[in-house]
Amino acid sequence: MRGPVKRKWKILLGALVVVFIVGFTWYEMTKGLEAEVLEVHRGTIAKTFQEDGKVVSEVERPIYAVYGGKIVDILVKEGQGVKKGELLVVLDSTELEYQLEQSRAQLKSLEGEQVKTYQEPYESRLRAQQLQVEQAQRDLETAKTNLLRIKELYDAGAVSTQEYEAAQKMVETAENHLEQQKEALALLYESHGPTSGTNRYYEGRIEALKAQISSLEYKLSKSRIVAPIDGTVSGLDIKEGQVVSPSQLMMTVFKPGSYQVEVYVLTEDVAEIELGMKVKLVQDREDEDIVFEGTVENIAPSAVKTISPLGLEEQRVKVTIRPAVPEGLQLFPGYELEVEFTTAKRENELVVPKTTLFPYENGDALWVVRSGRAKIQPVKTGFENDRDVTIVEGLQEGDLVIVNPQLQGLAEGKKIIVK
Repeated sequence: MRGPVKRKWKILLGALVVVFIVGFTWYEMTKGLEAEVLEVHRGTIAKTFQEDGKVVSEVERPIYAVYGGKIVDILVKEGQGVKKGELLVVLDSTELEYQLEQSRAQLKSLEGEQVKTYQEPYESRLRAQQLQVEQAQRDLETAKTNLLRIKELYDAGAVSTQEYEAAQKMVETAENHLEQQKEALALLYESHGPTSGTNRYYEGRIEALKAQISSLEYKLSKSRIVAPIDGTVSGLDIKEGQVVSPSQLMMTVFKPGSYQVEVYVLTEDVAEIELGMKVKLVQDREDEDIVFEGTVENIAPSAVKTISPLGLEEQRVKVTIRPAVPEGLQLFPGYELEVEFTTAKRENELVVPKTTLFPYENGDALWVVRSGRAKIQPVKTGFENDRDVTIVEGLQEGDLVIVNPQLQGLAEGKKIIVK
């Protein structure tokens, strides 16, 4: 009797286990899984990248010390408005004034000698003329050195065309004077007498002194530095009593209200940028960022080397942007803005986050909620950016997509409780 009873208990126990498993499974399927979902809508997706830009004045003039010297007076302050021609800085010109008076006195004395009967022995005149040739050669070298320095400043926009042409003229004058002095010396050699070529000899010396006086007058004019344009003073980094060297930047005068944004873009990204392209400009604020539009106005024809915050060398191209500054927003040179470039865009597309997708049967799929139950939905993707992707097949507008495809307990047919 024990055998049949024992078998009955085993069958009963097995039946109870089966009922428990079925019941538990049914409970798990029906109790519901709480999941965050998103409703699929048509929208816009774009490929973008951001770079840091800096506001610069469209019209600005750097103010350099052309010849250098000690600063005796500074007549402006940082942020002060100035008019074109207004005196900004005065450099010590005492030595130049002394040299100028000395040269003028020499010229006057030489012109007096010219009217006298000049009876100097031939050898003495010959030596004097040789000294004049040597002096003319030194004057020419000085004029050429000065021209090179003026050209650097002219290329940098620190001196005017008139000043550059004046420096060129001084070189030409010095060259002509040297030739005249050489001709005067040759005349003395050919004449074999102390009285031949006297007039040309004096003319050469007088012209040399006049050229020297012109050079000193030009240098003296540069000791009083004036504003080249109407504008505002910025970058004032000098003090009274300071000695500035030639070509040293002392300040900048910029025209307020007319600004551009300069941004340096990696060479691999600049190919996607075109003239006239619209960009988004963002100024960070503690309360709320200010977002406005800009237009690409210029793309530099060559790249420059820059160092990244990580210390890596990069090749970047300068892109200039014209900002459409909103009313009430004030910009000044040096302000930093975030520049967002949009290189491609699609509109009226079904868009989902890339994180909702997972690999499925040699393609992609996502979890959707249909009739309150979880279902794997294979899809075909299209255009994408770093965060989102378009769905071209498999979804319809209004479908509910489960945000986290790795949600614990997620399975086909699982009841979903939408958060």
